[in-house]
Amino acid sequence: MTPRSERARSFVAYAATDDGATWGFRASMAFGFLLILRAGWHQWFVRDDWAVVITRMVTRDSLGWKQWLLSPQDGHWLTIPVLAFRAIQNTFGLDSYLPFLALVVATHVGTVLLVRVICRRCGVTPWTTTLICAVLLVFGAGWENIIFAIQISYNLSLLAFLAQVLLSDHEGGVDRRDFLGAAIAVLGVMSSGFAPIFVTGIALFLGLRRRWRALAVAVVPQGLVYAWWYVAWESGSTTSVPPGPKSLIPSFVVHGVGSALHSMVAVPGLGGVALIAVIAVVLWTGPGWRTQSTLLALSGTAVVMLSAIGVARIGLGVESATASRYQYMTAMLLAPALALAIDQLVKVARQAQWAGRIVIAASIVVNAGILLNSGNDLSRRAQQQRDTFELVAGSGLMDQTLPTQAPDLFSPDVTVQWLPWLVDQHAIRPRVPANQAEIDRVRQAIGLP
Repeated sequence: MTPRSERARSFVAYAATDDGATWGFRASMAFGFLLILRAGWHQWFVRDDWAVVITRMVTRDSLGWKQWLLSPQDGHWLTIPVLAFRAIQNTFGLDSYLPFLALVVATHVGTVLLVRVICRRCGVTPWTTTLICAVLLVFGAGWENIIFAIQISYNLSLLAFLAQVLLSDHEGGVDRRDFLGAAIAVLGVMSSGFAPIFVTGIALFLGLRRRWRALAVAVVPQGLVYAWWYVAWESGSTTSVPPGPKSLIPSFVVHGVGSALHSMVAVPGLGGVALIAVIAVVLWTGPGWRTQSTLLALSGTAVVMLSAIGVARIGLGVESATASRYQYMTAMLLAPALALAIDQLVKVARQAQWAGRIVIAASIVVNAGILLNSGNDLSRRAQQQRDTFELVAGSGLMDQTLPTQAPDLFSPDVTVQWLPWLVDQHAIRPRVPANQAEIDRVRQAIGLP
């Protein structure tokens, strides 16, 4: 055997160890970070970003800080995201999207790290854990929660729930871990409308563990906080989502679960196989009650989540269950069960387990490509919007239209009256239209003939 082949064999032997899997995870984190940075580098404020940056500011100035922090947006309680956005805006201004992007990326990476801990606690092998988490890190199907800053709303609630599950995952009486988990959960409640879903999830988890006092500590604080907010602020709000047939909610749930699992395995035809495998491993008593109760709670939370979203969103159609943000949330909750199912293929044959791992490795590449493509699409749309704002601001035609005219309906919160403010904030730089095409574009944007 030559020295080169001996070194290669030694490297392969080391890579197959637990230490090798750890270094593989570190490498995937570095690769994933660079990929996310590439996908998000040219992003800019769009859609609901502006609802927090502009519309919430108007609310604060006209109605006061309580309305600013507590009024719902599409059914979501956004106190923590609003404060986070404001802190970043005060520190960095609006001339770059990167500080806002860094916040959502941080919550995304934190979620992946917590999923990794859950996988290991459930007995998933180090290499399968590494591969599954690498997929989640560059999960292209869930791109919204990775490169769209306002999605810290969803991410913070999910992060708080997973943290509470991990902190509550112990035997014995109530201790400081349970109280810390309860405090973190309250912050999650104040970040989105997922509070009732994750209250149900942690109650299911601790109920399965028969930790009744810990259940009260975990559920009562966040339940009371959310109930107060709902009665005081949310109960009188309205929604623009049309009503839909509630009989389609089961179909909504199946579409949501199926699309998330299909995106995780990324091979046509294997999504259904992955679903069967996840159900089987969740019902399997072999790993012990600690693992099974965790998987039951996480998968049950995913079903409750999609059911609740279906109740509110079924009017948009069953296919809306496959939206990027919902796939992201579902995938994070089901990933430990899928990872354990892949490991159980070893009972068929060692080669079967590696076949499952190879499928997940291929999914990393597929999802990385989807993330880059989705990032390019969003940044292209955002830059087109920015160009429109800059041309309108420099056209000299703003006084010929209504101040409430939105130049780009993709971001209706930005109206003509706000363009000078965006200039002052260095978010845009006015440009005089250079040709007839740009003049026509401006006139169309502000509703002039």
